[in-house]
Amino acid sequence: MTYDVFIDSFGARWQDPPPPRYRAAVLSINLTNALLNPPDDPALADVVARQTGRDAGVRDYVLATPGAARIVDDAVHELTALLAAANGRPVQLLVNCWYGRHRAPAIAEAVARRMQEAGARVAVTHHHIDRPPVPRKHPRPDCPFCRIVHDGAPAQIVREWADALAIVPRSGGCTQGHLLVLPRGHVADFTTDPVVSATVQLRAAELAQELGGQWNYLTSCGPDATQTVFHLHGHLVPRHADDGLALPWTHPAREQEPTR
Repeated sequence: MTYDVFIDSFGARWQDPPPPRYRAAVLSINLTNALLNPPDDPALADVVARQTGRDAGVRDYVLATPGAARIVDDAVHELTALLAAANGRPVQLLVNCWYGRHRAPAIAEAVARRMQEAGARVAVTHHHIDRPPVPRKHPRPDCPFCRIVHDGAPAQIVREWADALAIVPRSGGCTQGHLLVLPRGHVADFTTDPVVSATVQLRAAELAQELGGQWNYLTSCGPDATQTVFHLHGHLVPRHADDGLALPWTHPAREQEPTR
């Protein structure tokens, strides 16, 4: 079948090669900061977060988000104009959000329906709709770090950013200057969402550079790896000669082995 319009949705998060571009005029829409991400909304249940933009609940939520109708209207208007000027060649719409599971597919499908109603032959491809479900990041009532971030639980806050904060451990830490850097959103550990993990390490690096000196940056995943609070956090530990601190993976049987 010959198509007039190719619509591709994808997730920028995955950093895969971009969708193939056809020999046509191309319109691109980046929804990453344009619409609220449904899985981060506490009003949506876990079951909805595991759905996609093709499921009715998520689709309706996305399309009801302020600004969504204008995005769809503008895309239809611009695609219609591009198609009229394309002299019989197809045109293409690229729609991306962060994960490619919710916003981008919902908007892509809405634009496709409108173009089909106008008589265009449309092919829609969702490149990342089947990638793993997006973890919820909103506060958990049983999480002590969430209570600090969202409920004002007592903590000595050293630095705040829009996406993270640095605090002094309640125990005072293993040495003077020991800090914890943690994301504002609830992420269980550094394997849950690599983008959030990278952001936390970025903030820790910025803070360590600002404070100066030498540091260990340590984080854990799971109780066997010494994790006790299951909200991602990085330990930023200042180091100096003869501070007496041993890294947690020092093996007693190897302490006497010669260094190499």
